[in-house]
Amino acid sequence: MFDIMNATLKFFSTVVLSLFLLSSCIDSDIDPVGYGDAFIFVEIVDQDTLTGLGLHAFSYSEFTSVNVRLSGDDTKNYVLQPYLGYKQDFTWSTPIAEYSKTLPAAGDYIFEATFRGGQSHTFFDKLYSTLVYPPKILKAEFVSAGEKVEVEWQKVSNADSYNVKLLNSEGNILFVSPVFNRSTDFYSFSKNTNGWQSSSYPTAGQTVVVEVASYLLEPGTNQNELQSIGKSRQQITWGN
Repeated sequence: MFDIMNATLKFFSTVVLSLFLLSSCIDSDIDPVGYGDAFIFVEIVDQDTLTGLGLHAFSYSEFTSVNVRLSGDDTKNYVLQPYLGYKQDFTWSTPIAEYSKTLPAAGDYIFEATFRGGQSHTFFDKLYSTLVYPPKILKAEFVSAGEKVEVEWQKVSNADSYNVKLLNSEGNILFVSPVFNRSTDFYSFSKNTNGWQSSSYPTAGQTVVVEVASYLLEPGTNQNELQSIGKSRQQITWGN
């Protein structure tokens, strides 16, 4: 199975950090500040709804370490690692093999970060028990006329937004769509569409994977923090 955290954060951490950068002024003289997000991954495997925990710490400044614990439960401790080497993004996620029917523990997740200059900062995020289910993919196919991929999905009642990705068989992201509002249930893209993550494209006959994700934001937030992500995938053949 694919590395869900990498596939998600490639898309979503960019969105979140951009929102903070647009709404805040960066002052190099002030103490570093970090932000944390705890959220629930949801996948349906053999008709079972399985879940895992995702943790994401991000900042304008570089971290040297980030540890997370669940308030009131000494058994829940997590050591985050740099995301793809980026010292401003540290992540942790439940290994795929450990996904479970049991929900990740709800409550206050306490992020304890140390920054490159030696400063420490503690920040929090509350995780609720609300899920967003993966959108059912109704159509995912390469259409010869126009040489494009067409994707249609069934909307999820409580989803705040969606996006579409294309991945290769190793789980590497080839294409990322924009963020769609909750009313969207169809998208198509081609080699000429913005969103490709590399200069090379799939070749005719290559098996690739279409992924549709639904996103649920935390209640009462400034619309930057995730509560849950549901993911569905379907293999297609690129080209004729």
